[in-house]
Amino acid sequence: CFPQAFPLPSLPRKQPTVLVVCGPAQNGAIGLVCARHLRVFDYEPTIFYPKRSPDPLFRDFTTQCEKMDIPFLSYLPTEVQLINDAYNAVVDAVLGAEPEVAEGREPCAAILATLKHIRIPIVSLDVPSG
Repeated sequence: CFPQAFPLPSLPRKQPTVLVVCGPAQNGAIGLVCARHLRVFDYEPTIFYPKRSPDPLFRDFTTQCEKMDIPFLSYLPTEVQLINDAYNAVVDAVLGAEPEVAEGREPCAAILATLKHIRIPIVSLDVPSG
């Protein structure tokens, strides 16, 4: 199986906005790379990355996203309707198969609690976090 990059199916609104929610481990780094690819495919990603990794590679991915003018949210709205209205889809890059990241630990638990109520499509980069 080879990894592939491809655009999401056409989104119904004029502005194809996507919220990329990144966790602290490897799946979060993949989310940062996903946001870069979305930008290349003319989507308008926004990243929520609350617990940034000190790993140099992860910092490089963050810098690349910043240099591509991809905005970062300082907090994830708990008012789910705000997310549903602002974005056409959410990319779940919170948790993957990494055993060192526990679903019940913060900030992941609060993020997952919010994502459970989202009504727009959620695309998981690995196994679904929730």
